[in-house]
Amino acid sequence: MFLQGFIFHLRARNLAPSTIAASAGYVGRFLDGHDPLTVTRSDIENYLAGMYQRCKPSSIWTVWRHLKSFFKWLEAEGDISVNPMNGVAKPQVPPTEVTVLTPTEIRRLLNTCKQKTQEDKRDLALISIMLDTGLRLSEVTGIKLDDIGEDNAIRVFGKGRKWRTVSLGDSSTIALSRWMRTRGSEPGALWKGRKGALTRDGVRRIINRRGEQAGISLHPHMLRHTFVDNWLRNGGSEVDLARLAGWTSTRMAERYARHRADERAISAHKLIAPLDNLRSS
Repeated sequence: MFLQGFIFHLRARNLAPSTIAASAGYVGRFLDGHDPLTVTRSDIENYLAGMYQRCKPSSIWTVWRHLKSFFKWLEAEGDISVNPMNGVAKPQVPPTEVTVLTPTEIRRLLNTCKQKTQEDKRDLALISIMLDTGLRLSEVTGIKLDDIGEDNAIRVFGKGRKWRTVSLGDSSTIALSRWMRTRGSEPGALWKGRKGALTRDGVRRIINRRGEQAGISLHPHMLRHTFVDNWLRNGGSEVDLARLAGWTSTRMAERYARHRADERAISAHKLIAPLDNLRSS
């Protein structure tokens, strides 16, 4: 009963179906063993503590976040007068290393698509755009032909069910133009295979396969990580990055900036070389 009401609340907020399904799963598993009207802060803490033996800290944080949302809704509805999540500490998630592609690996990856077959042209355009824009897997998969502008820009439907526009550089524009001439002008999904429009799994398999051919253990989000790292490495602002990446604030940009910050600082030092570039006064 409570779970169905919560799901209706999430739908009314126009959240993505995948977000609603995930929240329903996390909250539903908790409610299988707990009465939301009588559960205590201690019950929740014990539940989360029991997860540490089998789950990653990031997964526990996700459960904590969805439970917090559920009990906040339950309190707002007047079903409980005291929110049992009050005082339940947010699980600490240790920073993890963000893996990005080196320039040499990028060239090897793109070279796997250097032939002139239909698949090569498609895959080169797909990978080039992801490296050039940092689009998420769902975003790049969802691009339609009429989302392509004449000014080297693509309109994408992103996380949070929001539209935004990303711009392409010369290399990805050329690769996309070659694929579109091969693809044809039929309306619908931009990326097509032998059986029709590519799904997320289809795009993921392409990226994994091209990574194997290049000798790289590759997954789609690594292309996004690489875009972010290259943007910051080349002096791009975090405000602009947040806009291009589809984040509602600069918090995620700041989080990415902390990763590999030492390496970027060392690279910057090599360019500036303070002692080597002393100027006589």
